[in-house]
Amino acid sequence: MLTEGQRQIRELVRSFAQRELAPSAAERDRVPRFPREAFAKMAELGLLGMVVPEAFGGAGADYVSYALVIMEIAAADGATSTSFQVHNSLACLPILKYGTAEQKERFLRPLATGRWLGAFCLSEPEAGSDVAAIKTSARRDGAGYVLNGTKQFITSGKSADIAIVFAVTDPQAGKHGISAFIVPTATPGYRVARVEHTMGQRSSDHCQIVFQDCAVHRDQLLGAAGRGLKIALGNLEGGRIGVAAQSVGMARSATMPRCAMPRSESLSARRSSSIRPSVSGLPTWRRRCRRPS
Repeated sequence: MLTEGQRQIRELVRSFAQRELAPSAAERDRVPRFPREAFAKMAELGLLGMVVPEAFGGAGADYVSYALVIMEIAAADGATSTSFQVHNSLACLPILKYGTAEQKERFLRPLATGRWLGAFCLSEPEAGSDVAAIKTSARRDGAGYVLNGTKQFITSGKSADIAIVFAVTDPQAGKHGISAFIVPTATPGYRVARVEHTMGQRSSDHCQIVFQDCAVHRDQLLGAAGRGLKIALGNLEGGRIGVAAQSVGMARSATMPRCAMPRSESLSARRSSSIRPSVSGLPTWRRRCRRPS
């Protein structure tokens, strides 16, 4: 059974997605064009740091609410739901769980408030599901590291502002020699080699990223050196919640009779119109969908 807050956020996002995403989804897929304006509006709704605590600019929502939101976005536009869940699950959460206080303030807060968009750079041309086989290197150099290598099929690789990047810091240590880094995409040496021409979800850019002498400071190391594999796999486990929710949302949209849409949209609009900001300035759903402390 859903709580009142969970029902409110579902109806709010259903109305938003059908109004702001669904009508332009096909056109953005043809062009293709990333829905940056829609992401700005999602930030205003508090959706881009859903499970991040309010202390770091997020909504502090529970995972059921998060899954419901992904389902509604996916039902309107699968591509947007992919970038959305990568940002929330794979970019925000590693910094929340493993980041220092300084990293959370410097990187997590802009991500959670929607000022920045995140990406997750793990897969490589010769290392997809075999995470331990990645070859991108991070060589120690003075006060930091220099990254070299290639990442493949990186969601939002072109559109993102921050990327969580996995690289080998100790080649002799095997799977224990992989580390994670927080890399602004404006860093010299971060290059979008190409945007892949996929069969679908084309408005969510999936890129090949090349790191060529990309220098990062040691304070951009996420977690301890050599803990990258644990960070990556732990994150992917959480990300499966998002992927499952996407699948449900897209399947529902695919099987929904199109003639039923106007009625459901109208119903969603009526329900969401009752959602008003609370006294604290936060939408009511954010107060009612908080995780128990």
